[in-house]
Amino acid sequence: MKPNYGLTIVKDFPIRGVNFIDINGLLDDPDCFRAAIDKLCALVTENIPAATLKTAAIITPQARGFLFGAPVAYKLGLPLLLARKKGKIPNKPYVFHITNEYDDYDMEIDGDLLAKYSHYIYIDDIFATGQTLAGIKEALEKKNKKILLALHVTAVKALKGIRENTPALKNIPTQEVI
Repeated sequence: MKPNYGLTIVKDFPIRGVNFIDINGLLDDPDCFRAAIDKLCALVTENIPAATLKTAAIITPQARGFLFGAPVAYKLGLPLLLARKKGKIPNKPYVFHITNEYDDYDMEIDGDLLAKYSHYIYIDDIFATGQTLAGIKEALEKKNKKILLALHVTAVKALKGIRENTPALKNIPTQEVI
């Protein structure tokens, strides 16, 4: 297993001052990708009691989160809800706003699917400032839904202070594979 799972840093992308974590090396190596998915699955089953897991669904944000949330949902036999940018959900979209380190936009979740589940496991690729997770958490709470666990492939260590000082991220257990 490669120690960094094939992750590389691209400086000043997508805007100057942002160091982007490129996951393409991980996706290019089937053993690394499989190991990351297996570890995400293990983190779910180690942290969520089986009875609670039966009432849960995976929620994952567009677009790179889909790459990790979908295989975890498949392997664990859990429903999958996609959080997409506005205009992509045709069935009763529940719209909410996200502001992250270099952009802000509206996202949406299928309203009928959202109504079916009370507990969620959030899965994404990179834990940067945590603003996407915070926005989705706040949107779910307005519908009396709860994120039980937030999993990421990796986290930007330099942004840990920002995450720790974000009130919406308090009381969400988070873990990373790398």
